[in-house]
Amino acid sequence: MVLIKILSLILIFPSLFVGNKLLKKKDVNFFDLLIIFNTLYFVIIPLKSNQAVFQQIGNISTSTTILVFFYLFFFFCTLFIASKLTSDYKDSPINITRFLKNYPNLDVSHTLKLGLIILPLFSLTYYVPHMSTIAAFEEIRDAGTRISYEQSSMIKFFGTIFKLGLIVPMVLFFQNLKTKKIDILITASLLLFLVNFLILPRRELLEFFLFAGLILYSTNRSLINKRLMLYAICLGSFMYFVYFPFYNVIRRTTVEFDMNSPISSIKNIYNYGIDTFSEKNEKATELTDSRAIGLYRALYWLADNDADDKISWGEITLSAVDHAIPKAINPKKGLGSEHLLEKRMNTPNDSADSILLLALADYSMLGALFTVLIYYFIYLIWYWVYRGSEILGGKTITSLYVVHFLFSISFSIEQKLDGILANTVAYILVVALIILIHKLNLIRILPFETKNTLL
Repeated sequence: MVLIKILSLILIFPSLFVGNKLLKKKDVNFFDLLIIFNTLYFVIIPLKSNQAVFQQIGNISTSTTILVFFYLFFFFCTLFIASKLTSDYKDSPINITRFLKNYPNLDVSHTLKLGLIILPLFSLTYYVPHMSTIAAFEEIRDAGTRISYEQSSMIKFFGTIFKLGLIVPMVLFFQNLKTKKIDILITASLLLFLVNFLILPRRELLEFFLFAGLILYSTNRSLINKRLMLYAICLGSFMYFVYFPFYNVIRRTTVEFDMNSPISSIKNIYNYGIDTFSEKNEKATELTDSRAIGLYRALYWLADNDADDKISWGEITLSAVDHAIPKAINPKKGLGSEHLLEKRMNTPNDSADSILLLALADYSMLGALFTVLIYYFIYLIWYWVYRGSEILGGKTITSLYVVHFLFSISFSIEQKLDGILANTVAYILVVALIILIHKLNLIRILPFETKNTLL
């Protein structure tokens, strides 16, 4: 444990470069965000974890510890180089904060604003029950495993539309913040989205707040001061020390969810958590740390159980691509990368997923480089789809969706390549919906002259 903590301290240096950017209110790009969030998983969490949490990794040799350290070190160095090279792409979505800062204002019809209120309301009875990990939804999730492939795909596709619906009110909220206006419909939409995220997995809630912070940093940087930073620290502390353990308590609730009364059911779930929180808080807090170290543990298990003759040189990557292709096009698609990784780690249990983990199994130490290349290749797919949509349908908010996707995969380190590629397929389909919304004049991108008069 001591050796891991010492080596983790060395890995913190690349993040100091990004931290300096943030302190000086400079622009950050996709690879900067990857550095920040990978530092959280592979540096901060190991540094703060206690002996009880480390015991879940098992008995790891010194050689394995050093191997994992160098693998992560090469990965962070590659991200650092990619960040430097990316700074030349001035008008590209990959330069996330600069792109958002220079993005023109939006004008949205009242019809679409009402739709953005209905969307999260409908989600409470359709999407959330299938995706939440709270025990009250277990019967619905179990039923979801028995539905057809087409129905399952529709639920996941709705999740893509749900994320699209979130982007619009969030951008509009901070756009209005510049002019000190409050749009009641947009504020109501965001609050309803927040209700959804409060019962979705914790990662989704955290992503909601962090993406809002990213837009604020990009578009209203002058508002960021010591007082705002203090508020952000207080919010982060509350979420980590209070809400996350509280969420782990309500995950095991005995309350049943009634589809006909979703609001009252959610209220009952939270009442259960409040009533039992003091009794189960300590165990829930430890569970929070134990779940957080899951990806770190998976890397060690793979490094400890793998051998040079097992390196698959692209086999697992191809299985992820194969699994992501829709069944209508690929009827004989395989089971995906997860099953192959579990075999390589010699574990029958569901393990943490990530491109970095897949690349270690597929390319050994070169996986650090391949991980960054895969991230960049995914961006290129999204970029050319976005550019193609502009050629076919004119200028739309598709580029904002690219920005959100980049942020989402940089934050969701525990996401397998299969899922990212499947979301890419869904993203291509949603582009048609975005073009339709623009054609119906439900949303317009204002000229830059209009934006300048609003500043």
